[in-house]
Amino acid sequence: TLEEDPADADWTTELATGNEDSTMAFGKREFETSPFAKRIKISKTLINKSALNIEDIVRQRLAYKFAVTEEKAYMTGNGTGKPLGLFTASADGIPTSRDVSEDNTATAITFDGLINAKYSLKQQYLARASWIFHRDALKQLAKIKDKENRYIWEQSVQAGQPDRLLGRPFYMSEFAPNTFTAGQYVGIIGDYSFYYIADALDLQMQRLVELYAETNQVGYIARKEGDGAPVMPNAFARVQLATSS
Repeated sequence: TLEEDPADADWTTELATGNEDSTMAFGKREFETSPFAKRIKISKTLINKSALNIEDIVRQRLAYKFAVTEEKAYMTGNGTGKPLGLFTASADGIPTSRDVSEDNTATAITFDGLINAKYSLKQQYLARASWIFHRDALKQLAKIKDKENRYIWEQSVQAGQPDRLLGRPFYMSEFAPNTFTAGQYVGIIGDYSFYYIADALDLQMQRLVELYAETNQVGYIARKEGDGAPVMPNAFARVQLATSS
């Protein structure tokens, strides 16, 4: 990873090479994919007699639940045997130096607080940035008005396009934090192309017929391996509530 850019170039003469740079610094992020799995047993009688395609339902719901597990980890995972989440402060991901609480209260997000978070990002990251909030935060944000008594929420006028907040699109996650007390994280803005996801094993499902034959059941095992982490701290800014009222 690139931790620090070189210093600015030096104005010099034709044969000179400028000052030797001591600013540029490289670091690293190690991705170690971890397995996650789920096992289900279903009655063969149910499979044979149901008007529904039970096996298809099992596969669909397992796929959905694996996606839920991943999203939860991408939001709040601690990086130990699972991805490192956007809302987990870490020197290996997004450190506390990227937390923005100025002008927020200890219990609520403010219009000025959102402006501070947005403009803590440099232009190269802001151009592709979007927000992530829990629906409880979005409900609160939808009621915020500017000084002209106008809602800051911008409704999308095009089907399939997200609504906008301060000109940037936003998305909802059930696993973004939603505890509105002093010092808590309640949202994030960032360029998520700098959140790297490593999948070493695509979702695989195995059907076990003989193992549970004595109990007249069929087993299903689903497995996947993956990891994830933010790799450019400056591409993100977490929205934090004030530490005191």
